[in-house]
Amino acid sequence: MRIHNCQPAPSYPHSDPLLGIDWTMTLMRKAQANETLQWFHGLYTEVGNTHWNNNLGTWNLTTNEPENVKAILATQFESWPIASLRLRFGLLALGPHAIFSTNGHEWQEARAMIRPSFVRNQIADFECIEKHMCNFLARLPSDGSKIDLQDLLYDFTMDTSTDFMFGYSTNTLVKPSPEALEFIESFTYSLFTAANRGRAGWVAFWLPNKKLNDAVWKCKRFIDHYMEEALAEGKPKASYVFMNQMVESGASHEYIRDQLLAMILGGRDTTASTLSALFWTLARRPDVVEKLRAEITKELGDEAPTWETLKNMSYLNMVLKEALRLWPPVASNFRCANKDVVLPKGGGPDGQSPVFVPKGSGCRWVTWSMHRRKDLYEEDAEEFRPERWETLRTSWEYVPFSGGPRICIGQQFAWTMMSYLVARVFQTFRAIEARDDREMAIKLGVTTSLPNGCWVSLASVTTEATPCHVVQT
Repeated sequence: MRIHNCQPAPSYPHSDPLLGIDWTMTLMRKAQANETLQWFHGLYTEVGNTHWNNNLGTWNLTTNEPENVKAILATQFESWPIASLRLRFGLLALGPHAIFSTNGHEWQEARAMIRPSFVRNQIADFECIEKHMCNFLARLPSDGSKIDLQDLLYDFTMDTSTDFMFGYSTNTLVKPSPEALEFIESFTYSLFTAANRGRAGWVAFWLPNKKLNDAVWKCKRFIDHYMEEALAEGKPKASYVFMNQMVESGASHEYIRDQLLAMILGGRDTTASTLSALFWTLARRPDVVEKLRAEITKELGDEAPTWETLKNMSYLNMVLKEALRLWPPVASNFRCANKDVVLPKGGGPDGQSPVFVPKGSGCRWVTWSMHRRKDLYEEDAEEFRPERWETLRTSWEYVPFSGGPRICIGQQFAWTMMSYLVARVFQTFRAIEARDDREMAIKLGVTTSLPNGCWVSLASVTTEATPCHVVQT
């Protein structure tokens, strides 16, 4: 501490500093009310951008300083593995071998196996996305009746991701089987519950939860059946299929199942999360929709999007950047120090001095809050204003896909899927309107979601753009 001129960081004003039960109970109440992220955001203003809190006897650091996030994810990467409760959550919900819950050599092997799925020629092949896009558009009413768009977005990303990664789609948009519906419900419940148990602290893992155990079992049973069906179909035509590659590698059944669950989480939940919040906002921002449609009409007309046209649509890309700033799908994250370390900011009266973090301490950073800092994004930081990206240049204060060695390997696929869907929707529909006057609420699990849904109505264009028909793979 003396060598690095460290200063102490402030602490949460506990009424129970010995055990921190007050902090844990408040966190649970905020989670019940879907106010966790807003509470975290307020604490950074009230207590400090970096501060300590006690969660059931365990002191952890929390920060929304870009320099600290850079240290944890990049410059001090080896000192901050996934561990402690985050690791136990991963083992519970995804399995012990999933890429999101492993470290070291096992994590490197999983990443190397997944990487070929995301090479340029794989992502730029829009045949897969267009099939499910047609199914998605066919489900949207054009008579002005209201619909919860969030449900369909999760179905679209599920169908597209499973088709792209495994060569065999779940087809939830076309004809969802009872087993698929049960899996989706169980998968959503197990991820949300396991994540909340991790935040609540070690005590939660000693409390029995039969419903959670049943949900995890149903997820594994579905994946087992899904793998059998997909492999029985024979090898798909795609040049690279993640699941086939794993099977050919000689990996165990359990290992393959864990990676499939992780890839469904990464491909389905994250993209649908951001798109749901974006369309919720677009339904209340006709000015943005008008500019989007003008660019889409100019660049695409009635033609289907291509890799090149999507890259050249500057306003569409600014809209997506702004959506990922305000609603990063993984809004909060956690690491645990495996040795004594020093983070560059957080200590002293002004929070600008280095802060010492003892071995075994956890550190949480809240991307959702960091992306809303007015000193980083101006006074209108909490407003949806895509035009800010005309001049804004960012570094570690903008990390919707994380950063460092564990940066999201599928970020280009997610970006392509989002831009393709937005472009096709506004080729087909000229307007979107809100059908719910409630404020946006954010439910925090592993990813974020809208607990009240995304209720909208859509008005179609005079002539159908880029005609397509329902395709079942």
